[in-house]
Amino acid sequence: MFKHITQVIFLLVLLIGTTLLSYSEEVNGVVKGQDPEGNISLLPKASVQWLNSKVGTYTDKKGEFTINKPANAHKLIIRYVGYVTDTIHVPHGNDLIEVVLRQHLELEGVEVTGKEAGHRIEKASISSSQTITATGLEKAACCNLGESFQTNASVDVSYSDAVSGAKQISLLGLQGKYTQMMTENMPNLRGAAIKYGLNYVPGPWMNAISISKGTASVRNGFESITGQINVAYKDPHTSEPFYLNLFGSRMGRFEANANSNYILSPTASTMLFVHGNMLQNPMDHNGDSFVDHPIVSQINLFNRWNFNTESWENKSGVKYLYEDRQGGQLSFIENDQSPGYGMDINTQRVELFTKNGFIFGEGRSIGTMLSANYHKQNSFYGINQYDVNQTSLYANFLYDSPIFNEQHSISTGFSWQYDNYEEYYNSIDHSRDESVPGVFMEYKYTGIEKLTVTGGIRADNHNQFGTFYTPRVHAKYDVSDFTIVRASAGKGFRTANIFAENTGIMASSREFVISDDLAMEEAWNYGLNFTTDFQISDVYITFNADYYRTEFINQVIVDLDHSVEQAIFYNLDGESYSNSLQFEFIIEPFQGVTLNTAYRWNDVKQTIDGELTEKPMMSPHKGFLNIAYTTYAEDWLFDVTFEFQGSGRLPKTSQNPAQYQRPEYYDPFMLLHAQITKKFEGFEIYLGGENLTNYIQPNPIIASDDPYGQYFDSSMIYGPIYGQNVYMGIRYNI
Repeated sequence: MFKHITQVIFLLVLLIGTTLLSYSEEVNGVVKGQDPEGNISLLPKASVQWLNSKVGTYTDKKGEFTINKPANAHKLIIRYVGYVTDTIHVPHGNDLIEVVLRQHLELEGVEVTGKEAGHRIEKASISSSQTITATGLEKAACCNLGESFQTNASVDVSYSDAVSGAKQISLLGLQGKYTQMMTENMPNLRGAAIKYGLNYVPGPWMNAISISKGTASVRNGFESITGQINVAYKDPHTSEPFYLNLFGSRMGRFEANANSNYILSPTASTMLFVHGNMLQNPMDHNGDSFVDHPIVSQINLFNRWNFNTESWENKSGVKYLYEDRQGGQLSFIENDQSPGYGMDINTQRVELFTKNGFIFGEGRSIGTMLSANYHKQNSFYGINQYDVNQTSLYANFLYDSPIFNEQHSISTGFSWQYDNYEEYYNSIDHSRDESVPGVFMEYKYTGIEKLTVTGGIRADNHNQFGTFYTPRVHAKYDVSDFTIVRASAGKGFRTANIFAENTGIMASSREFVISDDLAMEEAWNYGLNFTTDFQISDVYITFNADYYRTEFINQVIVDLDHSVEQAIFYNLDGESYSNSLQFEFIIEPFQGVTLNTAYRWNDVKQTIDGELTEKPMMSPHKGFLNIAYTTYAEDWLFDVTFEFQGSGRLPKTSQNPAQYQRPEYYDPFMLLHAQITKKFEGFEIYLGGENLTNYIQPNPIIASDDPYGQYFDSSMIYGPIYGQNVYMGIRYNI
């Protein structure tokens, strides 16, 4: 196989080289962009192509390009996402040109604008990073953050149990608790919010989602182990003056989202977001007496403010959320005379944040980040009662400055994370205070052409676990203008929140058995990434490959294998690791068509009950294909996603009676999602479907006929628990 691949690569190189020899004249130039205010900037990776020819190239990071001129060619086509395409006449002998593209061009009352890609691999980032843009967020139902990764190959989303509807993500084969969740570059959705927090961020509020693999910068704390996901909300200065989104689905889910911005002055602006959703249609399609999805009502409000001058920028905001969700047996939901099994989770949450940036010139700046969160949750799962109040404070102070010259720079500062938990599970009082002050320093070197290296270390002191050190290093080498190699290595730490992270197990008859000496979780993460852009004929292709390994020094093991009647928590005694390999192609075969296809392999093993074994309910193999088509007029958009999930291991159930046993491995399955959008002037209508293959996990609840018995378990969920879902919505904006 490798021999054939080598031959193909050799023939391609030979063909390209032979073709280039037929050109004798080179044209050099630079491509710049001009925004509506007249500001000029260089445009890296702008497309440069001769008219009626297959000869093309891209600009480098300085916006410069060199291109061979075929015989009789004299017009260059310059393209860049978000800018108006331009065609430049290049006379013979003119080997140096300058092109300025404009973001907006009005001609006889007609406005022409560029199109934003839905999924973007970040070439400039020193870490392996991808961005789901606002365009990408509209390619699926995307009612909240948990439903925003449907068209992304790197992040998996699944349900934690068959009762609560809580969603969890996984990255590099490990659960989302090992991924640092951020909003506006500040840690969030952690602690008590870790299980349901993905439902707390409405999709229409988001401007973009950034996904970074591997350990992140030490500036952002010590908790990132497998990666970092950051949500950027819409900004008052750049968002639409008014936006309205109405959504309804076959399941009986209805949502309304609205936001409006106000430009108070050239330096001040504000924005108000309103979200409400309800799902009040209980259904039991599989006939197990349990509703397929919880009954939910939520109200979510957000007000943010921006202030900026030439040397100071401030972003502040306040959020409030109320949510109530009920699940369980249909008899409990309908409140008849039957004492059916029920679940109720009532949540109130308040978030405050403010960020300041002070610029002093010569690359020096000071930044401050402050946030405060209050989270109150009262809940029960059958006879299990779980209540938690969490108050969190976060502060981060940063100083950035060059040292010696512009090739050397440092970031340094200190941070503080404080969490107060009033937490009770049945008769267990798990209340505590966690205070973690820390200092950090990161050095960046760009003195070698095309190479960027950052190395950082932080020291933190946990009031329960003492002082620990977090080293991290990242390197990026631009092999060419279109090929990048990255490497990273670093440590990550976190404290396990036993109850908040495992609420799905509460919806079972398992008893929580917790070791008295649980330590902090500690792991090394190593990664390699390769990204390249190339062109075959008129087809533009981006290839991205990465490999990451996570090795745990200590991990809090959740043992569901030792006993079907217990969930046992203890420190790792042996090996625990994750190997994750992913290949991804983004192909543009025709104008308006984009193919995104990927394959991912995860090898995840833990020492459970003294045996190194596969992590349960995790598919080692995943196949992914997304096909997007936009008509020339951009008034019709079509999007289809195929997803293949391979077989995975289930926790042992051999101790159960025969009727309550499950196979050792579940079968592979395939999912299909699709959406059609029609755009009109000022509004658009979209119609879509999720799980169109109608795959449903068979018998998702063990002992559903005896929910208060010793074998009841609704936590062994690996796939969808309800079938096809068709939805429709409208977006209106001014």
